[in-house]
Amino acid sequence: MAKTTISREIEIKASKEAVWKSLADFGNICHAFPSVSSSQITSEQTEGIGTTRHCDFVRMDATIEERITDWKEGEYLKLEAYDWNNMPGLKSLEAEFSVYEREGNTMLRASIHYSMKTIVYDILNSLMMRRLNIQYWDGLLAGHKRLIETGEHVTRETRLDLTQVEAC
Repeated sequence: MAKTTISREIEIKASKEAVWKSLADFGNICHAFPSVSSSQITSEQTEGIGTTRHCDFVRMDATIEERITDWKEGEYLKLEAYDWNNMPGLKSLEAEFSVYEREGNTMLRASIHYSMKTIVYDILNSLMMRRLNIQYWDGLLAGHKRLIETGEHVTRETRLDLTQVEAC
């Protein structure tokens, strides 16, 4: 089945170190991602390769188990989903996050790569699911911006400015 990739970036008015600190707080993704109602570390280690987390999503009672597969302190992390529930049609999911400076500004870039189980789900993905996933992914980046710049936890009710998220 075809793999879908969604890549986005956003400028965050904070130091590169502050943005990295938020990303490295792996167990608390729920504070920045309005689609995740709760999250927690499930491994003994709390950062670096092998760290795992559990996430509960707002919709469909969906859950996901993720692990960090690559990590460069202060620069990037990569993760893979290794188990999930109530995410129909999903075959695989990986994501990568990086923090870098561009023209004196701190940028957060995030890419998600996923594939579907069957051609029917591929068609559904191309017709509607990809658009929804872009909105979710934009919310993730805008949520990180809001959390880092204001210190406010993001919830499902938080109004985020998605126009600041750029495709890349």
